[in-house]
Amino acid sequence: MSPLSKTTSTVLTYAGALPFWLLLMAPQTLFGVDTTEAYLAYGAVISAFMAGTLWGVAQMGKAGIATIVASNVLALLSFATLLLQPPALAAGIQLVVFGMLLLADRIVFAGDAERRWYLRLRTGVTVVVALAYVAMLYRLA
Repeated sequence: MSPLSKTTSTVLTYAGALPFWLLLMAPQTLFGVDTTEAYLAYGAVISAFMAGTLWGVAQMGKAGIATIVASNVLALLSFATLLLQPPALAAGIQLVVFGMLLLADRIVFAGDAERRWYLRLRTGVTVVVALAYVAMLYRLA
């Protein structure tokens, strides 16, 4: 992967974490939108997107059937969090899903020297997002 592609991926990855923090710091209602609901919806979309990347990796032959199954289970679990009450339960499950997605990436790319930069990126952004979830769970408590 070219340095420009890595840089672009890094910038976009961290930019994708920004809405978690912006919604966390926003008032409970902004322009008539419940920001906790928006936070959870964004989390479901991003985690489902990340599950889709696992699907793509498996389709390229870089992972097996367990990865295909995991990608589907995690995407469906992400969706299911939108149906759960209370919001703290949904947020807690989403936090676990993000951790499981990171674990899956680490397993899939464990011996891939070319992807070390990606695993560092995924680990860093997962920490940033996980901290936002911890703050959200504190806010919801």
